[in-house]
Amino acid sequence: MWNAIEYDNCYLDEMLQMTVEQYGEENDISNRDFLTHQYFENPTASALIYLAWDDEQSRIAGQYVVSPMRFRVEGQTQKCVNSLNTLTRNAYRGRGIFTGLANAVYQYAEQEHYSFCYGMPNPNSYLGFIKKLSFTELGRLPLLLRPLKPSHMVKEFLHSNLLSRPAELFDGIFSAKMNNDDGVSIVDINPDNVELLDVLWENVQDKYPIMNIRDSAYVKFRYLEMPRREYHPVIAMKNGMPVAWAVGRIMEVAGMQCGMIADFLFQSGEEAAAKILLDKLLVKLQENGASVAGSLMLSHTEEAKILKSKCFFKCPRKLEPQPFPLLVRILDKTRADRKILQLSNWFFTMGDYDVI
Repeated sequence: MWNAIEYDNCYLDEMLQMTVEQYGEENDISNRDFLTHQYFENPTASALIYLAWDDEQSRIAGQYVVSPMRFRVEGQTQKCVNSLNTLTRNAYRGRGIFTGLANAVYQYAEQEHYSFCYGMPNPNSYLGFIKKLSFTELGRLPLLLRPLKPSHMVKEFLHSNLLSRPAELFDGIFSAKMNNDDGVSIVDINPDNVELLDVLWENVQDKYPIMNIRDSAYVKFRYLEMPRREYHPVIAMKNGMPVAWAVGRIMEVAGMQCGMIADFLFQSGEEAAAKILLDKLLVKLQENGASVAGSLMLSHTEEAKILKSKCFFKCPRKLEPQPFPLLVRILDKTRADRKILQLSNWFFTMGDYDVI
């Protein structure tokens, strides 16, 4: 038998051990520094964690974790939670731990006035969220890709120097290049100037009905101070004001060095600056070894149009490394607007969940 218990610091070592058993030592969430930052240094609030405790074996059997977030919803700030790092030990599968812990977390979150929970589960847990936890799938986010160095893509993916040589003919075509600055300067974001995000957020916060709040506190936590991950955050300045922002990270996907664009957002009317910013980021990712760039971006957004103008194309679903469904569960029906369940109201991309 198992019981649902609230997290206490005395359980952290065993949680790490359980994660190592499942994912190995090299995974980010198997690292103490990463996990401590992710769970307990969030400027919104510490993670809400429930554990399955086996009295007979005196050990943890599973965990369910949600990370508090602040969203802008129809002009109002609402608290919500992002589901992440769900885990049940192999020996305890099929005992209702996933469902029991999740419902305990949701009940507590509702009491604390969190409006909704969102997540982007992998294929293994997708059906559990839909059938057992009453989540609604809003739709799937398209994966947009753009080659940066096709010869390296072929070499990395197929492990063939011979086949990569014909692809060299296309390297010059797809190589990222900087264009006319048009009075726009591109600045790297760091702890000394991160407050520029507060200025930008003030001007873009109502661009879409539903958005994760991207202020300086969030950017510091999510990108500048995150252990084990190197991000490349940049901002476009025009007439002394920030008008667009983006952040990239290089990671290995399917054997290829991919420059993943974790976030990309600009002020309406500043399409030219957004293109210059994107050029700068792609050049930086390319210089740091990326052979292909990728982004999750909803097709109704202005940002998707800019990406497509820069030779990004929609990856066929059969070639996606995994599906990218956005799932939502309403927690507080008195506070959560039903428009939350309409994907066309959302701005959502890679940085809004934690994998990238």
